[in-house]
Amino acid sequence: MGFTRILQVFLCFEGKMETNQTANQHKRRIAFYSVLVGITLTSLKLSVGLLTGSLGILSEALHSLLDLGAALITFFSVRISTKPPDSRHQFGHGKMENISALAEALLLLITCAWIVSEAVQRLTGKEVRVEVTFWAFLVMGISLVLDVLISRLLYAGARKYQSQALAADGLHYSSDILSSAVVILGLVGVSLGVPMLDPIAALGVAILVTIASLRLGKQAIDELLDQAPRGLADRIVAKLQAVPMLEKVERIRVRRSGAHIFVDLLVSARRLLTVSNSQFLIQQIEVEVKKVAPTSDVIVQFSPSANGENFFESIQAISQRFPQIQELHNIRSYLDSSGRFFISQHVELAPTLSLQEAHDLVDVLERTLKEELPQIDDVETHIETIGVQGNGSRHALAPERLRILREEVLRDPRVLEVHDIQNHQSTQGSMISCHILIRNELPLEEAHQVATMVENRIKNLFPFLDEVVVHAEPTSTK
Repeated sequence: MGFTRILQVFLCFEGKMETNQTANQHKRRIAFYSVLVGITLTSLKLSVGLLTGSLGILSEALHSLLDLGAALITFFSVRISTKPPDSRHQFGHGKMENISALAEALLLLITCAWIVSEAVQRLTGKEVRVEVTFWAFLVMGISLVLDVLISRLLYAGARKYQSQALAADGLHYSSDILSSAVVILGLVGVSLGVPMLDPIAALGVAILVTIASLRLGKQAIDELLDQAPRGLADRIVAKLQAVPMLEKVERIRVRRSGAHIFVDLLVSARRLLTVSNSQFLIQQIEVEVKKVAPTSDVIVQFSPSANGENFFESIQAISQRFPQIQELHNIRSYLDSSGRFFISQHVELAPTLSLQEAHDLVDVLERTLKEELPQIDDVETHIETIGVQGNGSRHALAPERLRILREEVLRDPRVLEVHDIQNHQSTQGSMISCHILIRNELPLEEAHQVATMVENRIKNLFPFLDEVVVHAEPTSTK
């Protein structure tokens, strides 16, 4: 019967899908079996050790007594560590398993110190009569069998439930296997007339247990200090390479708390991702991480990336930093005969903004575009309220008609001035842009109506234009 099957039998578990509650019950049951074995072995070894006077058996009895204490620590720590998170322990109680493992390591080291002290005294002259009997060999044989069974059970549970407390308890009983074998060897030596083998065997036990204790203590301290599990971060990063829309893992931090793994990720993704696509990407990342660390709790942060963006996407991405901008559309680029590169665009804003607020916002947007996209020499922005868009066709405009344009625009009494009239000719077509001065007290909705009316008048005058962009300014900016 394999030890996976033994684990199922001990837990009355037949391989069904486990809930967290069921898994916690099974962990507590394994810890309880460890306590029962500890009580049994301590009683047997102590009784026979006192009867025979064997330091090897007495050291094993003390070792088993501390194993019992460790098993009790494991039992209570598992009960605490499996409690759900609460308001004071928001990451759960998993660190209690690491504290338990550290305490068990210290207990083992104390045991070793006593064994070494007593063994050295016997090797240097202290006389103790050791009586080798059938009962001595019987109890050590029983101890060996029980140690093998309970240690395998504990290790199987530790692997299945990622429990350091169970693993530490398993280490205790694994060291008992070796130490029991060494004590039996010592008893054989005494029965053959070589009594020095008994304290030598005890020293062998102490060396084995010391090594195991130091390893256990180091592992517990590492996890209490949130040392990343070896190689886990690299395996997670490699797994995430296949996730679509994820460009790069910028940073990964991994730590263990009991059976749980906490993974903190900073990943770069395209800054134009929609909210729904971002949420989908987070879900895909969590799925892939859990393939590597099934008990993980994953936190994902985004670092916006401009990799692979074209020119127009970069403009859209920059505009998204301004929450007042409802939409940016009709983006067109021009390269005139003098080599100047400029763009025109329409910006939709909420009608509740004042003209001054809208103008200031657009000024900041235009400066930001020219700073981050240095190839742009100039930006012309038409301010709209939500839901209004423009259109155009392609022809050329004669410069002498600009005077007619000025007169037509100033026919509206709400337009105080028209300036910066520019006639842009390029392979993309022909465009006229101009700035008009409007009284600041006009609401944004009316200011947009004035600008749209001016655009329409210019288009009626020159229907061959590819585009007309009118930029409205409040009087206070003049």
